[in-house]
Amino acid sequence: MYYTSAIFRKKARNALKGHWQTALLIALIVNLPTLLVQAFSSVTGNDPVMRLENYILTASRDGVLTQQRLLDEITRFLSSTGFWTIRGLEILAWLITPCLTLGMYKWILNRLQGQEDPVSTVFCRVKLFFRAIGLQLLVILKVLLWMLPGIIAGIAALYPVYRAADAQAQAAALQRSYGMTLPVVLLMVIPGAMAALRYALSEYILAEEPSNKILFCVRRSKYLMRDQKKNLFFLLVSFLLLHLLSMLLASMVSGVVSLLIQMLAGLALSVYMAGSVGAFYRALEDGKPPEEEPEQEELN
Repeated sequence: MYYTSAIFRKKARNALKGHWQTALLIALIVNLPTLLVQAFSSVTGNDPVMRLENYILTASRDGVLTQQRLLDEITRFLSSTGFWTIRGLEILAWLITPCLTLGMYKWILNRLQGQEDPVSTVFCRVKLFFRAIGLQLLVILKVLLWMLPGIIAGIAALYPVYRAADAQAQAAALQRSYGMTLPVVLLMVIPGAMAALRYALSEYILAEEPSNKILFCVRRSKYLMRDQKKNLFFLLVSFLLLHLLSMLLASMVSGVVSLLIQMLAGLALSVYMAGSVGAFYRALEDGKPPEEEPEQEELN
């Protein structure tokens, strides 16, 4: 059965109407560990992209940019204390985020049923700290296993490059490997995307019922997503235009205003998307097709 994306987006809008402040605050709490690490990385100059860009600009201006100098700079950065400090903080942020995400999903599922919960609901699944991490790791492992043929094909395509005896043979081997780029990407992306869609509802299942085991959540998501992966895919793709619009608005200004627009737009879209996927999950779990419903002001 085909479900139109507009139905789930409308359900999310109705659920969030009048509660956007709470929703944005909850989304901020969920993303705060990652945002703090990113801010610290930028302030200390340990952001890899920014540091590489600054080095390339400076070296190009001074006329000393060479491949060997670039490799030396990358090697020096990768062996620095700052790089590994940021990586450790990123791991810590990743460990904290899953249980907070479950709390946000619980708040969203309750809103879809008309309940009014406080901001503190975001912490209601903190006791599932280890189970939330285990669920994410299990889903990642399953996705990687589906991507394994593409990964093996990529390694096989690049292996002759590393086995080459000299620079000329290496360049020839690299040139031959270019022909494998598209098949390798397809072997990785398509199975990986299908697997990600298959297990996309696992966190909602655990958020709704904390007594569920992680294997049950994964299997239940797989069961619910039978013949529904296309519907969820189109639902997620329907947010692409909003993402592009937010990027366009942010690009029209600069400095702090641009960063503020990006952050608020990112938080709003994450909640809106989570609410729409939550409505999608609720329809599948209830076992009945979603119905069109009027906007919130019409209900009042």
